[in-house]
Amino acid sequence: MTLYRFIGLVVLLMIPCFALWYGLGALPAAPAIWLTQFALPWAAPDIIHSVTLDQHQLMVFSRFGERDDAIVPLAQAEYQLAFPQSVRLLSYSIPFYTALHCASRIKDSLGRYARGVIVLWFLMFTGFVAVAFKDVMVAVGPMMHEASSLPLPPPSAIALLYQFSTLIVPTVAPILLWAWAVRDSPHWQALLLGRATGTAADSDQQR
Repeated sequence: MTLYRFIGLVVLLMIPCFALWYGLGALPAAPAIWLTQFALPWAAPDIIHSVTLDQHQLMVFSRFGERDDAIVPLAQAEYQLAFPQSVRLLSYSIPFYTALHCASRIKDSLGRYARGVIVLWFLMFTGFVAVAFKDVMVAVGPMMHEASSLPLPPPSAIALLYQFSTLIVPTVAPILLWAWAVRDSPHWQALLLGRATGTAADSDQQR
C-alpha cells in the first residue's frame, strides 16, 4: 500500500467511524467520564460539588452560586452554578484513531489498538478536568483559588492546559499513537522514514 492509498483509505473509513461515534453519544468516552465523575469532586471538593452525565453532556456542578447578580459560595446562593461540557469536544479522537488503525497492517493489531484507546481515555479525562476548571475560573474569577483548601494551578496554566487538551490532543494524539503502533513495521518504516524494506534492498543489490 502506498502512502496516498493509505490516506484515501483513512478518509473513507472516517465516514463509518465518525457516524458510529456520533450515534453512540457519550459511550465511546465512558471510562473517561466515569473517572471524571469520581475524581473531580474528590480532588477539588471546595470547587466542584458533583459531575453528572446528561445525554452527551457532562454537567459540572460547582460550589458557587448566584445571589442578587453576584457570585457567592453555594451556602449563600439562590441558584447553583453548573457548567455543561460536550463530551464530543474531546472524544472525536477515538474515531480518528480507529480509522488510522483500521487502515494499517499492524502486528498484534487488537492489543495495540486497545492500548492506544486507553491512552486516549486518560487524555480525555485530563481534558474534562481542564475544561471544568476553565469554566469555573471564567465564571467566578479569583474566588475559585481563594476557596480551595488545596493548591490549584495558576490561571495561565489552566488556560494553557485547556487549549492543549481541546485543540491539540484530539487531533495530534491519535496520529502519535498510530505512529507508535506501526513503529516496528518494515512496511511503514519504508513509507514514513524512507527506510528500505528487505525486498527493496534485495532488488537494489540485484540491479
